[in-house]
Amino acid sequence: MSASILAIVSWDPVLTGYLAVIIAVGVLCGSVYLLLATNLGVRLGFLVAWTGLWGWMLLMSLVWWVFGIGWIGSQPGWNVTHVAANPATVPVAVVQDLARYDLDQAPPEWTEVDEADIRSAADSHVVCNDADPRRLLAVNSCRFSAATDFVTHRVLITGGERYRPLGVPDNVVTQYFLPSRGKPEYAVVQIQPFAPTPDVDPNLVDDEGTVILPQAQIDDDAPVYSIVMVRDHGSVRLRPALLAIFSALLFGLGCYHLHRRDQAIWAVREAAGQ
Repeated sequence: MSASILAIVSWDPVLTGYLAVIIAVGVLCGSVYLLLATNLGVRLGFLVAWTGLWGWMLLMSLVWWVFGIGWIGSQPGWNVTHVAANPATVPVAVVQDLARYDLDQAPPEWTEVDEADIRSAADSHVVCNDADPRRLLAVNSCRFSAATDFVTHRVLITGGERYRPLGVPDNVVTQYFLPSRGKPEYAVVQIQPFAPTPDVDPNLVDDEGTVILPQAQIDDDAPVYSIVMVRDHGSVRLRPALLAIFSALLFGLGCYHLHRRDQAIWAVREAAGQ
């Protein structure tokens, strides 16, 4: 029986991680509490250990909060909202204006960029291989089986202007403790499918005897798909901030009880001195 339990623990990395954390907390916190309990007593030792633990958690979470490290929230990224053959059908006014311009025209409110993260987000949304579970959904955006099945005409972005409420200036202090707000930032990736590539003809060779491979050609009859995305600024500092507030409350509660205990001891000593 014991051998089978050890086999399960060694096989499951998640269970091994939980056990490692539980044992580490028990050994580290337990050893400190044991030392304090032998010197201050069981109750007072626990109160001191409890207050010290949350004081350390408060300092650590403040460092995480300021520098955006440690147990952070979600990272910024692009979220796809629509994949439309006609931008006029997208319920966003600034995107609907794209329907009035051709691919060789520059919309006035948009800026053409070459951002790898925007292209990657768009490609991962519309490209689904045969084993992708998204193909089983009744409504999906699986337009292509590979990123080589289409050409990206351009990448456009607009919006995203940053501002601070109440006219607070932008400096080193406000960047850490008062995040700025931003208007919605949109990106549109316009793509078009390639025409079906003919099979390779082994009899078709060039002057050097090399087989001529067919070139991919844009399907002019196919629609130009507009992949609409909105910028998610993430919540990197949200978790550290909540942990700092929670730790501060528990640390303050422990300090309060220690102070009440000291007051009780002082009152007893004053009564005995009288």
